[in-house]
Amino acid sequence: MRKPIVIIGGMGPQASLRFHELLIEKSKQHHNGDGGDYPFVVHFSLPVDDFISDESKKVAAVAMLNGLSGAIEQLEPDTITLACNTAHLMVPDVPLLQKPSFVSLPKTVASVLAARGVRKAGVLATPTTLRTGLYDQALAEQSIESVSPNTTQQALLETAIRSVIAGEPDYELQTELTAIADSLVTKGAGAIILGCTELPLIFPKVSLDVPVLDCLETYADAVIDRHYLYNGA
Repeated sequence: MRKPIVIIGGMGPQASLRFHELLIEKSKQHHNGDGGDYPFVVHFSLPVDDFISDESKKVAAVAMLNGLSGAIEQLEPDTITLACNTAHLMVPDVPLLQKPSFVSLPKTVASVLAARGVRKAGVLATPTTLRTGLYDQALAEQSIESVSPNTTQQALLETAIRSVIAGEPDYELQTELTAIADSLVTKGAGAIILGCTELPLIFPKVSLDVPVLDCLETYADAVIDRHYLYNGA
């Protein structure tokens, strides 16, 4: 039996559901549509209090995930994913997420940008992700400089992200989201990272002067390629 891809999601649930859908869609590139050729996916949607702007809530999230780790390890997954950028703050405190089977979302995005020759990237993300430098570190490892929104722009990003988590995306914010991305391009960004898994669900499909990298799409591509590589497809 093929070993599973494990999705640790629920932070928020709409984004991790979209990630699951992307894994199914992208798997079609590796087979001819036979149902038995789709990946074995186990999705854990955790009811975790968000820590978009309140990192103190991370303690409860870490406890919940550590309590679940035994059940995940019994599945013997070939790939473990964490369908939330901000939740990567838990990695140092969760042994499960330090195993070779874990694939980091920020590091995956940074590797893709490096392969494309990008040397400066704008990061749109939650206040916590930006404040803690999750993407700054991943990008620096690939010799890529990061550019972040200002405080006012971060507050608007948080509003947009929270609207998606609440299940009521505020599409009236799309023009302002585009303006934020444009401001980072003006500062020299050669690419824009949608560095929160909710942002691809609300960011408008517009043409900017530089590529816009959907973190969910990028993550799904890497995970599916890895899964089929290990399973000989």
